[in-house]
Formats: sequence, structure tokens, C-alpha cells
Amino acid sequence: MFEALFRIVALVESDKLGQRIFKVFKHGEPADSDTFLSLVTTVYQQEVYPTLQAGDTLTIAVHLNLSGREIEKTMRFREDRHFEGGGVKVPTPDLLPMILTMSEQSSQQALGDVFTITFRVQRL
Repeated sequence: MFEALFRIVALVESDKLGQRIFKVFKHGEPADSDTFLSLVTTVYQQEVYPTLQAGDTLTIAVHLNLSGREIEKTMRFREDRHFEGGGVKVPTPDLLPMILTMSEQSSQQALGDVFTITFRVQRL
């Protein structure tokens, strides 16, 4: 069995203007929402997607520490490079819109919380 985990963890706070900022790196500059979603996109496109092989299972989990709230979707990656399952009604080749929606909706509730996105690839 093969398993790979890709995790992005950020502390969500607000800046002086009341905008959400994401502290991803201990000693780095906080990211705004667009920059954070760009990071999520990059990790998915450059790390997660190239790892997938036909028959793999991809689980995407979005977790908020303080509230304990978690959204999790599990999909199977088919030979035709489409995903099925996890609430996807029609097999799709592109999960990025769903991933960004999950991230954006959850991060809006994460002010003062630790926000974690995990991609888990499993291969039997």
C-alpha cells in the first residue's frame, strides 16, 4: 500500500482593515485570501495531481481546530483521469473548483482558528 499526505496549515487572523490573513509560515509574511488560495492551487496542481495513478483514492479534508468542524470528500481516480465519488455527480477531470470552494467557505469561518487542508492519496 502507498499513501502520501499533503497538508497546508494556517492560522487565520484579521489585519488592521478587518481582512482575513493566513499565517502559513512562522517567520513569513501573512497571505491574503487570494494568495492563500493560490498556494492551495499550486500544491494541488504541482504535488497532488501528478502523484495520482488510476485506481488511487484521493481524500480532501478541510479542518478547523477550535470548532472541530471538518469537511471530507473521498474520490476515486479513474483510468480516463476523471474523478468519481465524494459528492461529484458526474465524473470530472478537474477537482480544483470544488477544492477552492471548500477552502474558501471553510476559511470564512476560521477567524482566530487554525485551518488545515489535507490531501491524502492512497494506492492499494
